[in-house]
Amino acid sequence: MTSRGDEYRRRAKTCFDAAHATENQQTRAALLRLAEDWLRMAEGWDDPHPAAAAGQAHPIVQQQQQQIQPKDDKKKD
Repeated sequence: MTSRGDEYRRRAKTCFDAAHATENQQTRAALLRLAEDWLRMAEGWDDPHPAAAAGQAHPIVQQQQQQIQPKDDKKKD
């Protein structure tokens, strides 16, 4: 069984091969971007941390966005 990172690298290679085989510039550019995305995802799975080496799932990283609140014109300073 191949690792997820290996699978993503295989998909990137397929995109690179297809990009080099096409003559359409827009299609080539889209395939190259897609291949780069697959490689970035593969690198994300090649985590050198011990948890990844032990076969444990990668931690989920979440970001929070701060929402700008509208000014309350009724408040006095």
